[in-house]
Amino acid sequence: MNLGRSRSRHEIIIVAVVLLLLGSLLVGVSSCGNPSFSSQTETRLTGVVKKMMLEYKVPGAIVGIWQKGKGEYVRAFGKSQIGSNPVPMKTDMVWRIASMTKTFTASAILQLVDEKKLKLDDTLSRFAWSEGLANRDQITVRMLLNHTSGYPDLENDNPEFQKVRFGDPYKVWTHKEILAWGRTMQPLFPPGTGYHYTNFGYYLLGMMIESVTGKTAEQEIERLCCDRLGLTDTRLAVMPAYLKGKPHSDGYALRSELPPFVKAPGNSTMIDTTEWNITAAWTAGGVASSLTDMKTWIESVAGGSLLSPAMRKAQLENAIALDKTSGYGLGVSILKLPSGEWRGHNGAVPGYSSWASSLADQSVTVVVFMNVMPGANEENMAATKTALELIKALPLKTGSQ
Repeated sequence: MNLGRSRSRHEIIIVAVVLLLLGSLLVGVSSCGNPSFSSQTETRLTGVVKKMMLEYKVPGAIVGIWQKGKGEYVRAFGKSQIGSNPVPMKTDMVWRIASMTKTFTASAILQLVDEKKLKLDDTLSRFAWSEGLANRDQITVRMLLNHTSGYPDLENDNPEFQKVRFGDPYKVWTHKEILAWGRTMQPLFPPGTGYHYTNFGYYLLGMMIESVTGKTAEQEIERLCCDRLGLTDTRLAVMPAYLKGKPHSDGYALRSELPPFVKAPGNSTMIDTTEWNITAAWTAGGVASSLTDMKTWIESVAGGSLLSPAMRKAQLENAIALDKTSGYGLGVSILKLPSGEWRGHNGAVPGYSSWASSLADQSVTVVVFMNVMPGANEENMAATKTALELIKALPLKTGSQ
C-alpha cells in the first residue's frame, strides 16, 4: 500500500525525537549454542540499521539475520510506542507484515490446487461474484498470482477510492463494496500481456479461497500455512484487535508525507495508525506476524516445503522479469544478487514497513520490520532499503555461503 507522494511497488517525528529514540535501549537476543557473527560484522549491521532509522525517521525496528554455521543477529531498536510513556521495542513483538501477506495467500491457493479444488487456469468467470468485472472470462488464477491480469489497484491507482478509503481509515470494508469499486476500473492491458502489481487481484484470490472451501480465508490460511509450520503468532487479522491483544509494536506515519485526503485528528508530527483496519487490503496485506514466525515462514517459501514438486515448479518457472536482477513468480519476489537468489517479499501498510527473504537453499535469512510508513523523504519501503544494505554488510561469498 502506497501512501506517499511518490509511488514504489516492490507489493514518517522530527530529528530531535529520532535521535532520542536511537539513543534508547538496544535490546539484543541471541540463542545459546549458536555461533555469533564477528564483532566487526555486528558493528556494521548495527550501523546500517541506525543510519536508516535516522534517515527515514523510524521510531523502532526489529532485525533478524541468520546465516547457517556463521552466526545470527537478532536485535530490537528504538521504541514500539512513542509519546509521553514510550515503550522499548522487543524482538518478540507482533507486527503487520503488509504485502508479505501475499506469500501466504499464494501458498494457500497453490495448496488448494494440489488438493484439486482449483486449477491455475481457472478463470474468474467460474465464480458468480465476479460478474461485471472486466475480462472475467480471460483472467486466470495464475494471472492474479503473478500480477499479469491487467487490473489496476484500488488502493494505489484509484484516487477516488483512496479519498474514501483513507478519508475514514476505520471503515470496515465488505466484499460487496470492494467488488463494486472493482467493477468501475478499466484494465491497463489485455490479460497476460503485461505486469502491474495490484492488491485488488490478491483480494480476488482471497474470495476464491472462500468459494472453493466454504471456509473463511482466515481459517484456510491458518490451516494451510500457520498450523502446518507451527506459526503461533501469525494470523490473517485485518482488524486491530488481534494485534493489540499481543505484545506488539504500534505503527506510525509521518504526517508531512501523507496525501491531504488522509484524515487524522490532532496536529502531532507522527500519526498513530495502529487502530486503522486494513479490511480493504485483506488477503493482499492483512497478516500479522512475529520475527521468529517470519523466519520459519520465509524459509519455507524459499524452499517450497508446503507445496508439491509440481506446484513449486509452477510458482518459480516463467517468473515475470521486472529488471535485470528482480522478478515475480506466483506470490513470491525473486532477487538475484551476487550472493545468490533471494526469495521472499516486502510490504508497506500505513504504519509498518517490512521485508523477509531467504536464499534459495535457506542458508541465509533476513527479516526486517520498521514501524513507520510513510517515512521521511516520502519513503514507503524503509525496511526493504535497510534489508538490502544489511545484505551488503554480511560476510557473504559470491554465489555461495
